[in-house]
Amino acid sequence: MKVTIEIIKMSLSDPVTVAILLILAFFSFFAWGIIITKYFSLKNRLNSNAVFYKKFEKIKSFPEIEHSLNSAECPLRTIAYAVLEEARNLSPFVSVETLQPRSEILEDIMQREIEARRLEEDSKLSFLAITSNASPFFGLFGTVWGIMQSFYAIGQHGSADLSVVAPGIAVALVTTVAGLVAAIPASMAFNYFASRNNRQEILYYNFASQLLSLFKRGDLFAIEKAITERGKAE
Repeated sequence: MKVTIEIIKMSLSDPVTVAILLILAFFSFFAWGIIITKYFSLKNRLNSNAVFYKKFEKIKSFPEIEHSLNSAECPLRTIAYAVLEEARNLSPFVSVETLQPRSEILEDIMQREIEARRLEEDSKLSFLAITSNASPFFGLFGTVWGIMQSFYAIGQHGSADLSVVAPGIAVALVTTVAGLVAAIPASMAFNYFASRNNRQEILYYNFASQLLSLFKRGDLFAIEKAITERGKAE
């Protein structure tokens, strides 16, 4: 511990090393803030989606979706609400000719909503990617700078004795460690959140497909009903 404290004190005596450590501290501080925020956001989102989907599984027809909108705010609820609002703008009269265009209109709104949810969930992940990629290079720069100082000390003292070289190398390695400390959690978190967001996106598309099936089923039922009534009238 005493040796570590001495090395840190030596590191703080060099302005370049201090600047690099401050940059790495900045990256690490904001990266951890994003990690903690994203973790709790993901946890709440998963729970809310699970609750909403349980309600949705009980739905047998498209108009019944409105009853499931009473649940807590979540991406699945947002998608369902947008689709329901768009469906209300469609004509209540259905025919074989309008069946496909009506479905395509809802498909478009579903696509836009899913992309919006994905953009929202991926927000700030780019900073984690930048931290994981840039931090090791800042650490490497500090290492190279420290080694340059060690060689300069050798030239000044005219000796390559370990007591002359070791302190500079020890200081140089501090920035390497700092760079890895900032990069490793950011890299792990980025991959974790990106993977979970990919899985969530698949869930959104599956959910959207189920919504569209309910809508098409309702349209087909309306057409069949109209044909049956026409046949009876004749």
